[in-house]
Amino acid sequence: MAEVDLSHPQKLSLKVFREAVETRLESCSTDELRAILRTLSHRVRPSERLAFLEALAHPLRADSAHEPLHMDALLEDITELTQELAERMEKADSWDEDYDEEDSLGPYAEFVAPLTALFERAHEASERGQSQLAREAYRALFSLIQREDEYGRGPRAEHLSQVDLPEARARYLRAVYLTTPPEQRAPVLLEELRRVRSLLLQEPRPRMREWLDISSEPLPDSDAFLREWVSLLRQHEDPDADAWLREAIGLSQGTRGLRELAFSEPTRHPRAFVDLLAALEREGKPREVLSTAREALDVLPAGLPLRAAVASHLASSAARLKQPDTVRSARWEAFVAQPTLPRLLDLRDAHAPEPARASVMLQAARHLEGVLHQPRQLSGSLVAPSVDVEDDLETPARVDRRLLAHALLLAHDWEAAHALAARDSALGWTYGDNPQGTVVPCFLALLSGQPPGKLPRNVARLWQWALETGTQAGDWYSGDDRQDAALQKRLEKAYAEALPELLLEPPEQERMLEWCLEVARKRASTIVSRKHRRSYDKAAVLLTACAEVLWLRGEEGRGNVLLAGFREGFRRHRAFQAELDEAVGRSSPRLL
Repeated sequence: MAEVDLSHPQKLSLKVFREAVETRLESCSTDELRAILRTLSHRVRPSERLAFLEALAHPLRADSAHEPLHMDALLEDITELTQELAERMEKADSWDEDYDEEDSLGPYAEFVAPLTALFERAHEASERGQSQLAREAYRALFSLIQREDEYGRGPRAEHLSQVDLPEARARYLRAVYLTTPPEQRAPVLLEELRRVRSLLLQEPRPRMREWLDISSEPLPDSDAFLREWVSLLRQHEDPDADAWLREAIGLSQGTRGLRELAFSEPTRHPRAFVDLLAALEREGKPREVLSTAREALDVLPAGLPLRAAVASHLASSAARLKQPDTVRSARWEAFVAQPTLPRLLDLRDAHAPEPARASVMLQAARHLEGVLHQPRQLSGSLVAPSVDVEDDLETPARVDRRLLAHALLLAHDWEAAHALAARDSALGWTYGDNPQGTVVPCFLALLSGQPPGKLPRNVARLWQWALETGTQAGDWYSGDDRQDAALQKRLEKAYAEALPELLLEPPEQERMLEWCLEVARKRASTIVSRKHRRSYDKAAVLLTACAEVLWLRGEEGRGNVLLAGFREGFRRHRAFQAELDEAVGRSSPRLL
């Protein structure tokens, strides 16, 4: 078995975990094993010490071959708990008298502990090879956590924090396989997969690999099952069936089967190209990835968003093979197919030095302008009839004006960026696609004459807000805080490289500054006069950032007049005055 890579956090399958443990044990001497046990003993909680010693004295006592669980006892306990839950749900209308509205479980909270214990017993039945018991127990438990009262409340999967429900799902599906006659397995498994699919909507769809790897024992008759499984899935058109079909072909026929599936029906199974390229990458075959990706782009319809994923594989393999021209063309193909902020930055990173980057950003901006003039503002002319909701590979990217603003600014075309933003309202910077929230802070950072790491404090704060909201350009959200933070860092780095290259003549600087001041006055006046209290800090930071730029440019009086005008004009708005005081207090003493 290959060494398990622990450099990246991941959830190991039970099969991989046990094989890794066996590999480590085989390489340990007696003294090393003693040292390992001593280390483990130091981590045992006081309440678990007796159990630890018992396990050392009788390590095989829990072996499934010696102590089978009693089927009736476990199933009877589940039935009893189900009846108790049903009785409690009949009295759901008395909730409000005894429980806070914020209590999502209310009287159902007491069911969490017994439910957790029953899942542990079902897990034990699975471990001991009692497949029929495991099947019936898991099925009853899954049904139980889907019950709800007339108000839609009840103990849910998300409340069982101590239960690994994806693993429970895999154990259930394996038990179904083992207890179903071979000639019925394919249709029964398809029905059960669809049923448990709805159990954990926030989790990826269940895959065959899960119930394969939940045990180190091979599945009986797996070759025959895979043939019947593939034949059955070919009769269905939905995304789930397509994903299970591609997985089955990959397991049974490898890259050869995936290639045949992809190229025989490219419009029906376009994701097979992505699976094929990923499999070739895992096998370490960059030249095959390169040639296959090119073939795929030749046959996939123009405008299909999935082309972006194929082009990304092409770019990665070309980078490994040191073919920069191919990398650049592939990044352009990916951006055109799915114009998002990450792909815009990928495109920029593929070019160097800065003049070449600015040129390709201008080319990207022209493409975005064309997309924005299309109906519905969607990239791609072809939308698959059945889109997989688990990712965005087939979802057309929604282009907005913030994304266009990024492209124009990174292209050093400040005049076009100004024209784009000048048409918009001074409100709505945080949400929507108003480009002013990106363009004005960028201009102020540029006009300060300071490098990104030394911006005045309020200019720096305003710029950070712009970067945070700027990562949402095109309605792009990863759903992963770490990934979003990484994208913001990439965006910040791109601007740090691009802004020093943007040189403006004094008349141009003055015109840009006047526009920023006009927008700042209008935005701050509107926020305060309309009493948008939650945005008072935004108005104060923007005004003080403008003053900081004026101070740095040697126009102290002009900056002071700007702030004094708002202090006098809104002297009765104490909350705003406090925010303004705080913003001015943040400014460096050398600017005051």
